Order: sequence, then C-alpha cells, then structure tokens
Amino acid sequence: MAGVTAPALAPAPALAQAPASAPVRVTDRCAGCGACLLTCPTHAIRPAGPTLLVLASRCTGCVECVEVCPVDAIEEVPTDEPTDELADE
Repeated sequence: MAGVTAPALAPAPALAQAPASAPVRVTDRCAGCGACLLTCPTHAIRPAGPTLLVLASRCTGCVECVEVCPVDAIEEVPTDEPTDELADE
C-alpha cells in the first residue's frame, strides 16, 4: 500500500549480553488471537507463518504475555532447557 509506513518499534532493552534463548516460548496451543503481541512491552513476539516467535534478544522475561494468553499457549522456559526460539544474531 503506497504511503503507509510500519510503526516504529520500541528500542530493545539494554542487555550486557543477549540471552541464547528466550525466557518464554509459544506452544502449538496458540490460537493466533494476538493478545500477546499487543501486550509485550518490548515487541519481542513476532508473527512467523502460522505461529508466533519470541525474539530472545528483546524478551525480558516479564511474562506479561503468559498472563494475558487466553489459551495458556505461552510458557516460561526453564533456564537449563534449550529452545527452538529465534536467538537474534
């Protein structure tokens, strides 16, 4: 669409080192309602095809997305468990 620009994203929180994996993950229970997208204060959750992806370098682990999800599709990741979430390069 001509003349339409994407909204600016909030700057990522300052981190000494980006985490290797995000503190939360979106499971296959996701219904795609978008509540987490609207709630995330750092815009760490992004559409990725039919599902959503949590950007590790932007996620602060505030768990606001976990609390707002109506189908409990977002869960905290134990710190010793690897994930498939996108670790920003």
